Amino acid sequence: MKKITFILLLLIAITPAFAQTANTIKEKQETEKREKKYADIKFEKKTHNFGTFAADTALLHCEFKFTNTGNADLYIHQAFASCGCTAPEIPTKAIKPGESGVIKVEYNGMRKAPGNMRRSITIHTNAKEEMIKLYITGKMLPRDIEEVPVVTVDEND
Repeated sequence: MKKITFILLLLIAITPAFAQTANTIKEKQETEKREKKYADIKFEKKTHNFGTFAADTALLHCEFKFTNTGNADLYIHQAFASCGCTAPEIPTKAIKPGESGVIKVEYNGMRKAPGNMRRSITIHTNAKEEMIKLYITGKMLPRDIEEVPVVTVDEND
């Protein structure tokens, strides 16, 4: 009986020590999370729709606005478009935490076929989400076809 009582008392005495150690470890992990520096990027929108546009005016521009919502500097390393008709322009300097920036995109559909268009721009950053896709969409109307003059050929000539 003495052994059982001794073991129970020992367990009661040791339990708070384990609980305190578990709480200390949890607090330490939460502190490390708060102190860890990371950049995070949040876009106002990830798709821009140009709507319907004429083929004669198919040189279009748009902007994708974003904010660094992290606690470290944000760097945009690269931006790739899905085709040569789309040209992105990225910021060259770091975006500080809480600051905003813009990615400018130019679409040149002058030599493209009319109809629905959807192009993607892939952004590579140092943010938590390292690769982000942005999209431009729209519908290009056919070019106005000028009336082709009719030439008559006289077989006697």
